[in-house]
Amino acid sequence: MIRPIAFLTLALAAGFAAAAPVSTDGTLISNKNGTFTTNSNTAAVYTLAESQSGAIVIDFKFSYTGTVDNNDYLGVWFGNAGNAKAYEGPSIGFKANCGSLDSAVSSCTNDLYIRTSGVGGEFLAGSALEAGMSYHVFGHLYKSGKNGDAYDSFDAWLNPTENEMSKFLNPDATTYGKSSLTSFNTVGIRTNTIDKGLAVSVNELNVNEVPEPGTLALMGLALAGMGSIVRRKRA
Repeated sequence: MIRPIAFLTLALAAGFAAAAPVSTDGTLISNKNGTFTTNSNTAAVYTLAESQSGAIVIDFKFSYTGTVDNNDYLGVWFGNAGNAKAYEGPSIGFKANCGSLDSAVSSCTNDLYIRTSGVGGEFLAGSALEAGMSYHVFGHLYKSGKNGDAYDSFDAWLNPTENEMSKFLNPDATTYGKSSLTSFNTVGIRTNTIDKGLAVSVNELNVNEVPEPGTLALMGLALAGMGSIVRRKRA
């Protein structure tokens, strides 16, 4: 994790744009892409430079081609190297929630999900996906403090506005539940029941740290101090 003083230096050098997405103190994964047509618990794995224990945001574009069946699945998960079931930790992604497959037209609704562990979780309201369309998925994984030092809270947005991303407003789904993670050093992609010509894609995958409240307060004091220096020079 980047130390507060390092983030402060970076922030003062770069400045902040009011309309920018969530300000973060470290990029963990940047602009990864992949299309998947087979099944694997580790269809893609990204190992971080160091273990993370703070709140993070995840941001990616999802799309698919072909026809989905019920429970076709792609999840982006957080875990630790060496854990064969790391994919069972917090995850966010696509899980086809289709109607009766005996119908002439099988409808799928609420196909994007979040979970903190296991196979449960919540679907994002209004996420009835269509083939050939690209969807912007944004998530905020964090610790509420109600379960010790474990990650236990996940918010998610479908096609969020910049204001929603910058202020964590109006999530399309929120899920709670104690996970087994207090820290993680790996982000992976799992696929399951992908068949019959279906191809699922993740593009522009980014994962970033969220500044700790104390870091933001320190940054605010520094910016205020710089403002007073400027005013004195002008005087």
